[in-house]
Amino acid sequence: MQAINIQIPIELIEQGETAVLEQIAMQLYENKVFTFSQARRLLNYSVWEFQKLLGENHVVRQYDQDDLAEDIEAIKSGLWDG
Repeated sequence: MQAINIQIPIELIEQGETAVLEQIAMQLYENKVFTFSQARRLLNYSVWEFQKLLGENHVVRQYDQDDLAEDIEAIKSGLWDG
């Protein structure tokens, strides 16, 4: 069984649920466990809100063909909230 370790600083726990979820989403994204779309949906953030969060935390963006395909399917199905 593979595992991923997620580090949650104590001060984030004290800041509340949103801060913890943001940290989890960013780490899953950084470790390529979640795509950009999956990570932002975990937070229920728009594309722009998640982009801002990544920028504020100096997270390098990754966007590959899987992300593009996922976005195209979301647009086709009317679920895209870019």
